[in-house]
Amino acid sequence: MHLWWWTLPPELAHAEAGARSRWVWSQVRPRLAALAGIDPAALQVTRSANGKPQVPGLGSAFSLAHDDDVALLAVGAVGQLGVDVMGDRPFASARRLARRIYTAHELAQWEALDPVQQAQQLRTRFCTIEAVVKALDWRLWSALGNIHFLRQGRIARVPLKRSQLHLAGGRRGASTWAIASEGEVTECVHHAGA
Repeated sequence: MHLWWWTLPPELAHAEAGARSRWVWSQVRPRLAALAGIDPAALQVTRSANGKPQVPGLGSAFSLAHDDDVALLAVGAVGQLGVDVMGDRPFASARRLARRIYTAHELAQWEALDPVQQAQQLRTRFCTIEAVVKALDWRLWSALGNIHFLRQGRIARVPLKRSQLHLAGGRRGASTWAIASEGEVTECVHHAGA
């Protein structure tokens, strides 16, 4: 699995999401075109019914995520792949989100943590859920509560989609990242996105 990281220009940190997305795609298109062995102008990006970007003929799965100041592209030789990245900003309603995504036992453990640990654990779980949703090309809000995490968070089982995905993730700087893949993620090679 390969991950390319870009730091967005400071002037885009508070720009509208569309401006950030256009900048990210201006960086990602040449990388995907190089992987496909074609000119960036010839790269055709389509979208699934749920909005997932696809490149016909790429030969690898890819997934893209960006937050206020960082963008992440994952590429791998698998059928299903999703990636997400989140900065260290607070959730508007952390407790309500936690009740929606944690089991009763997990929620009790989460509530016993100090606020800093709660925020990081919730960020990690939500980021992982987003990666699973992207890998399955599913809608986020219908997925909440329907993803079961097994083997200490290394496997996501989604009964409604009859899928099981392998998970990997971590922290890089002030960002939390997660990958969901149909194949086991044995190694993640990080690249600077320049």
